Amino acid sequence: QVFLSGDWYYNDHVWTFGAEYEEFDVFNLFVGSSTGRFRFNSFDQIVNRTGRVEYANAISNNVNDAASAWGYEKYSYFLQDTWTVTPNFEVTLGFRLEEFSQDDRPVFNQQVFSDYGVRNDVNVDGNKLFMPRLGFRWTPLDRTVVTGGLGIFAGGDPKVWISNAFQPATVFAAQSNLTNLDPRVIPSVLIDTVSNGTPVVIDSIDPDFRTPNDLKASLRWDQGFDMQFGGLDLGTDYTFTAQYLYSRVREGFLWTNLAQTDLPAAQPTGVAPDGRPIYADLDALRINNLTQLGNFDGGSSHTISLSLAKRWENGFDAEFSYARQNIEDTTEGTSSRGISNWRGIVAVDRNNPSARTSPFQIEDAFKLSIGYEKAFFGDYKTRFDLFGQAYSGTPYTYTFDVSNTNSLFGRAGQGEGPFDNSPLYIPSPGVDPSVVYSSGFDTQAFFDFVAREGIETGKIHEVNSKSSRWIRQWDLRIQQELPGIPGMDKIFGDNKLKLVLDVDNLGNLLNSKWGNFYNGPGNNQQPNVQADLVTRADVAANGIDGATALTGDAARIACSTQDACVYRFNDFTDRASSSLSPAQSVYRIRIGIRYDF
Repeated sequence: QVFLSGDWYYNDHVWTFGAEYEEFDVFNLFVGSSTGRFRFNSFDQIVNRTGRVEYANAISNNVNDAASAWGYEKYSYFLQDTWTVTPNFEVTLGFRLEEFSQDDRPVFNQQVFSDYGVRNDVNVDGNKLFMPRLGFRWTPLDRTVVTGGLGIFAGGDPKVWISNAFQPATVFAAQSNLTNLDPRVIPSVLIDTVSNGTPVVIDSIDPDFRTPNDLKASLRWDQGFDMQFGGLDLGTDYTFTAQYLYSRVREGFLWTNLAQTDLPAAQPTGVAPDGRPIYADLDALRINNLTQLGNFDGGSSHTISLSLAKRWENGFDAEFSYARQNIEDTTEGTSSRGISNWRGIVAVDRNNPSARTSPFQIEDAFKLSIGYEKAFFGDYKTRFDLFGQAYSGTPYTYTFDVSNTNSLFGRAGQGEGPFDNSPLYIPSPGVDPSVVYSSGFDTQAFFDFVAREGIETGKIHEVNSKSSRWIRQWDLRIQQELPGIPGMDKIFGDNKLKLVLDVDNLGNLLNSKWGNFYNGPGNNQQPNVQADLVTRADVAANGIDGATALTGDAARIACSTQDACVYRFNDFTDRASSSLSPAQSVYRIRIGIRYDF
């Protein structure tokens, strides 16, 4: 990496210019299932060493041959003018241009081109991103500062996600009911299957893929003031800060499983009773995945924060702040693998997701810090800091509880099980044309739950519309200055030791019932209804309990129209939306020593 920068001063302008060169090479040895994925459906299977094994590798069965090796070069250029318009008004205007150069390409696969009509040897060569930016700083009064800015920003290079497309083609093998299993040893039957198989590509890059980037804007107001009202004197030199941050995704990361959307063998899609699509069960059809990395636009975030700070001459200081967020995301992007990122999307239609509340949103957050500093022992200062925070819980969604044999809306291939991330359809009380209830379903408990949670009925549950419990916690830090190391002042000059005591979760130290930390549902989804799809004709002919569940790929074929099938709700579990985290609900005490010179 090489970075060059310079400044040119001309009248009221400061021109900053430069360039950056980055060369990146990677050898990624991660190959999913290359060490085997052993599945046991019961404790007895573990004891008896029987189960299902999934394995993927290059036909040589040498994982190094399946590793992705590639690289790129990135050229960046920037120019900025900082213009002092008046002594109290400054404007900054500039741009940054980034361009990728790449000779490496994924190995072209003719089978992918024949099946899908797309090339899998796309790279990021020639990908350019122009990022103009504007900022200002205005000081209209002695203790008033207003700053703001607007521009386009890229958030780092997608090295790992691009790397997936450069992985050589592999062979996937799986077999159930294997015996004498040893998780340290891949069964020979699977090794032979891979050796004699035809390698397939499972990841690709959209030819129209562009460097992900956001439009960002900010506005901040810092105001110093006094709190003196006639005979009432509450002190001087308070600092109030108000800030607004805005961001909109121009081009984000999007994963699509082309095997479900573009492959003729996986068509047509079915239609669920609530109108959502039913895609092919690729695993049941023994069709491999082809995940494509592309872009989406849409989704925004708004953050407002307010703070008030004050430092007193007697050694006390305090700051109080509040922040509110409204953040939308389209994809989570929490995995390194393309197929896992696709499977992890919580959406009505995973292949066509839309912007919704982000799982990372903290809607409300309050923070308070109180400090006191005084030299109790000569010139050596003692400082106490108490930090308190309270913030809303994480968003989550009520979802269908699905399984490998009953994925409801389609499933990935190559043994990739479905996640419980399909939002639950909430039927209307009484008769709902989209739902029937088996004799074992507790209808009363379910609708009591719906009423208690205030969930809208007759529609699909809105993604991430619920929130787990609030979190409240206090922390304490005590710092004590001590004399430095004798004789070291001749080398370093003034030097001191500092003893630091940290107490995390002070409330729990004072009372074991305080300071509890609660986690929201795992992966921001709460599966609480097990259901299957059945045809209306089957229900009419054989009754609700007698109708045959449409498992595997059967639902896609049978549910050709929205009126063809209904949901059969079989089981309801009223799970808690928040669970106590023992590890985070206890106090921790740390003692450290620091040397300052």
